[in-house]
Amino acid sequence: MHKTLSPSLEDYLEAAYALSLRDGSARACDISRLLKVSKPSVNSAVKTLAARGLLSHERYGAIRLSPAGLRAGAEITGRHATLKDFFIEVLDLPAAQAERDACKAEHALSPEALRRVGALTLFLKAPARRAALLAAKRALAGRPS
Repeated sequence: MHKTLSPSLEDYLEAAYALSLRDGSARACDISRLLKVSKPSVNSAVKTLAARGLLSHERYGAIRLSPAGLRAGAEITGRHATLKDFFIEVLDLPAAQAERDACKAEHALSPEALRRVGALTLFLKAPARRAALLAAKRALAGRPS
């Protein structure tokens, strides 16, 4: 992963990656709408990401991720998905809250911490431990087992 990317630039790259997977490319107006930011903010971020070799942008046209941009976008998206899964499946947070918290935490945790969160999630979701996890969730919610 590009260690030099700020959390904000990671968010722009993650959005461009998600739109590219869906549509083959992204457009600044779509990124703006997805992230709820202004088009000038998107254009500034796109220029910075292009200068770092993560994407290319045709003026008023398509934004395409480079191979390095695709790898970085996939890595950021994977971190987000790992955390969101942990927050929903293990911590029993509502999906909307899990989404918000994953967006914040994906930038703050080390790769090793994220790897361990993912491993813990898989461990706790295994069929042999699923019943214990569900009982713990019910206990936290104040419901009888």
